[in-house]
Parts: sequence; structure tokens; C-alpha cells
Amino acid sequence: MNRRALKSLLICALAAVGAWGQVASAAGEATATFPRLMGMNIGAKNYEDTRYQKDLARMDVVILGFYRGWQPAGYAPTATLAMRKVVKAIKAENPRILVGQYTMLGEVYDDPKDVASSDLRDKLNASKWWLLNAEGRKVQWTPQYRAWDVNLTTWPRADADGRRWPQWLAEREYGVFFRDIPEFDIVFLDGVGAPRVTADWNHDGKDDDRNDPGVLAAHYAGHLAEWRRLRELAPRVLLVGNTDNDLANAEWEGQLDGGFLEALMGLTWSLETRAGWSRMMDRYRAVLQNTRPPKIVGFNVHGSPTDYRFFRYAYASCLLDDGYFSFTDKARGYGSVPWFDEYDHKLGNALSRPPVGAWSQDVWRRDFQNGVVLVNPTSSAKTVKLEPGLLRLAGKQDPATNNSAAVGEVTLQPKDGIVLRRQAATQEFPR
Repeated sequence: MNRRALKSLLICALAAVGAWGQVASAAGEATATFPRLMGMNIGAKNYEDTRYQKDLARMDVVILGFYRGWQPAGYAPTATLAMRKVVKAIKAENPRILVGQYTMLGEVYDDPKDVASSDLRDKLNASKWWLLNAEGRKVQWTPQYRAWDVNLTTWPRADADGRRWPQWLAEREYGVFFRDIPEFDIVFLDGVGAPRVTADWNHDGKDDDRNDPGVLAAHYAGHLAEWRRLRELAPRVLLVGNTDNDLANAEWEGQLDGGFLEALMGLTWSLETRAGWSRMMDRYRAVLQNTRPPKIVGFNVHGSPTDYRFFRYAYASCLLDDGYFSFTDKARGYGSVPWFDEYDHKLGNALSRPPVGAWSQDVWRRDFQNGVVLVNPTSSAKTVKLEPGLLRLAGKQDPATNNSAAVGEVTLQPKDGIVLRRQAATQEFPR
């Protein structure tokens, strides 16, 4: 083959690759693996608002917080139909979204004005399942919510049907939310952690150390009993727990389909604030390891939606592994859907596995089909050199950072991150 023919062949091959890249890119817009976005929206209850539904539908996973009897006036004939109408509307906007409903095993409102939880209080009172101290008084970990702790172990007496609180609650939640709303994909389990209060767990008239091995084992088993009953009732539904630990204990390892890491960054009690970025990332990786497929692990942070540097730092940190990024506007709590320019850039599949060490100058990196993610978790600015073909994103929120310019190197400020895009693969073959 002569030189001219070889050159012609290479031009045709490159054109074919370029055309394939355009098709793949177009397909990636619809099926991109990253970013993965998760909404925690258990706060505001205006789920009937069509604009809110459309915002929620932009997520890949969203957790809702319906209460028993939720039924806006004129929205649907019954509470069940009202809740189902919302979930179906969200899925009509995004058929791939996973929608979950909030539940809580370890605490219950004891407020006579709260009609939605009256059946819970009635059962706890009748069965004497409240968690009491040695003086016979209910104990409380979160007083601001008027919630009191429940004894979820096997020490309390079973009811007439042989159930204790974990089994009874699983059946109640199934009947109220999941049995007649098959569109729900996830049971969200709040409070998946070790005991947080001192009480007379074993009914011997003495307060028990919450870290006592016997108390811990009974507490772990109580959660597991609820999960098992839920799986019996709704085997298709995924279980995702809000965990303050790594789920590595023998009772829980590999039992949940995912975990929610609440406020990993952004608050005074956040793990990143208290223990540093490395410890936070260790927790993130561990929960991914200790859950079972599909491993829906939410990387939740709290911040201001106009603090773009904090957002990039958090978002890029999440993208170093395979979880779902969840940003909570700390001024609005779990009641809005903040959106960032970076979300609109579909990174596609990861080209590299989650990194286990820094890439250059203490900066961490992960590569994707359509871009590169960099994170500087240190306390000093870092400048790194980059290969040709990378550009900044085009954005309106932070144009000083996302100005679409080509970059050969980038300087990241302390605790900062960035998403860069790859140049299109349709460059002209050099003559």
C-alpha cells in the first residue's frame, strides 16, 4: 500500500472513530453512568406541586417523606392514591429514577397533635415497647423533634401475634406505603447506627451502658429483624440505611442495598470537619464495600448553593468513587433541589477505578469518558500539569472557573475541586 493510500485509509478510519464518538456521546447524554445524583427531600411536603415534581425527577434517586394520611385537598380520592399519583408523576418525567419513602425504626413522635403517628403511639403504649430508663421514664436522643426512643430488641414482651417492634413496624410501613404503591423502589431506613442513649435495655431495673456488647448485639439484631420482615413482604424493594458507621459489623455487613452518609461535609458535626478528608473518604469507601449491589450510597453534604468552591470540593470528592452525590441547601433543609452547572455535563462511564492514592502534587484524579475530575483536599494551593485535550466546562454560575478555556495546567485552591471536559474526538487529521 503506497503512502497516499495509507493516509487516505487513516483519514477514513479517524472519521469513523469521530462519528462513533459523536454517536456514543449522544447516547451517553441519555445513559451516562456519571454523575449520579440523589435527592433527600423528606422536608417540604408539597409533593403535589408539578414544578417540584419536575425538579425531583432530575435526580437518579430521590427519597420522599410522606406521612400516613398525606392527601392535599382535591388531589386524589384517598391518601394512598395521592401518594401514588406523585410517585407516578415523577417517574413519568424520568422513568429511570428510583423513588424511596422514609421510615424510622428507633424513634417515634409522642405528640398528641400528630395524628399521622397516632397508630404508632397506640401500639407502643399498649405493648409497652418504649425504651425506658431505670426510673421507668422514656428516654430521648433528639428532643427537638419531640421523638422518643423505642426498645427494638427482643427483651420486651412480644404481642399476641408474636411480633415485637421491628416486625410490627415493618408490617405497618408496608401496609401504609409499599403494598399499594408498587412504584416505590426504596425503603429508606433512618437511624441505622449503634444505640445513642443510656437506658434499661434488658429490663433488669438498671441502666445499661449503650456500648455493652450484649446491648449492641441486641440492637443490631433488632434492625436486622426489621430488614428481614421487609424483604419478606416486599422482596423487590431496595433497603437503604442512613448510617453513621461503616456497616462493617457482622450482623449488618452485606445486608443493605445502600447507605446514606448524611452531612459528610459542610456542618460542624460533619465527618470531614471533625476528622478530616481522608477519614471521610475511608467511611465512604467502606460503606460502598459493605453494602450489596446495586450499592446505592448517597454522599450527602450541606452548604450554600452559591458557594461554588465548596460544591466543587464536595462533588469532585464524591466522583472519586461510585456513590450518588446529594447536595442539601443548609438554609432550606431537605426541601429543595439545588442544581449546578457541573450536573449538566455528562461524564459517562469511569475509565479508571476509584483511586487509592493521590495522582500528582497531593491532588487526586479520576478519568471518565467525557472528562476528568480533580480534587485538592490539602490546606495549600496546588498546581498540576495536564495532558492536551482538556477544557474547562462552560457555565454561568461561576464563569471565572467554568469559562470553557483549554487548560494545560490548573491551580486548585485549598479544599477545592474541578471537573474538566474532554475535547471532541473529531479533530482534522494533520496533513
